[in-house]
Amino acid sequence: MSGTPDRRLRIVVMFGAILVLCGWAVRGGTISADSFRITARAYGDWYWLSPCTHAQWEFLTLPASPEPYVGLDVFLCLLQAGDPLPEEIMVRFEIATSTVSARRTHITRLTRVQVNHQSALYFGQIFLSRRELGLGSRLIVRLNGTQSRLSLGVHPDSLRARIPGGLGVPGPVTPTENGRGGGAGEVNAVAGGASASVERPQLVRSLPESGRVDAAPFLAPGVYRGELGWPGPYQAPDGKDVYRVSLRVGQTISLRLEAPVGRALTLLLLDPAGQRVGEVSGTSWLGMEHRAAIAGAWQIVILCREGGPRFSYTLTLQIW
Repeated sequence: MSGTPDRRLRIVVMFGAILVLCGWAVRGGTISADSFRITARAYGDWYWLSPCTHAQWEFLTLPASPEPYVGLDVFLCLLQAGDPLPEEIMVRFEIATSTVSARRTHITRLTRVQVNHQSALYFGQIFLSRRELGLGSRLIVRLNGTQSRLSLGVHPDSLRARIPGGLGVPGPVTPTENGRGGGAGEVNAVAGGASASVERPQLVRSLPESGRVDAAPFLAPGVYRGELGWPGPYQAPDGKDVYRVSLRVGQTISLRLEAPVGRALTLLLLDPAGQRVGEVSGTSWLGMEHRAAIAGAWQIVILCREGGPRFSYTLTLQIW
């Protein structure tokens, strides 16, 4: 790994700040590991894996769930070592449970979501079958440093568990009235009145206030509740919310937006370059689907087009 320890430490601190800004994929829907073990050297709160080191996260008290899957959200950092950093990386994780003695290997693709001239932050998700792994309340995930010629940066919160039932595991997809979409780059959008409805899980997570792209949190599939409008005297009106989602080429994103009757809203989808690829306006209920032709961090923008008192809206996000 090139560079002085002081420079590496500055990079580590920078990405620690980015991790906070990202909101850790709406952190309230995830669970930290009960134990984090590392054999690599620390710089700040981050650790850099070399070929002879590894990181291990242990979840000892995963809650029971009627759903057949458990999700894992992953954030890793890479330092540049001459060549440009890739848009995507493939990473191998070793998975073990209390009922399966042998470790199983899961390979996942991580997408670059933050980058500067020296380093980049990558995000991805893993979905594990409870039945296949005999998964109970204990889960062990190990990452070895032998798999990349680049230094992998990890943090105790680089890997978090996401429990089903509205906490990040994709559910059944409800197509728009225009169908599920065609080739890469196509957008299907629909708008309706108050009679339109969307089936969603019972658990709804709260969205943080987010009006800036650089501080917008990353969302995982699920159902969210946000607020727009005028909070009250001596406070500025809030007419815009911005969020981000990590997509790979060929993935389809489905958005459903519901608000009280008569609220005029606009739903926008922007690609990683900031180009608008989808827009739909209407009252009470909006829907949009898009198949990604570019990998990276996409923007979801929700606009309130009229003034008025504060109100709540519900955003349903699905990816397949």
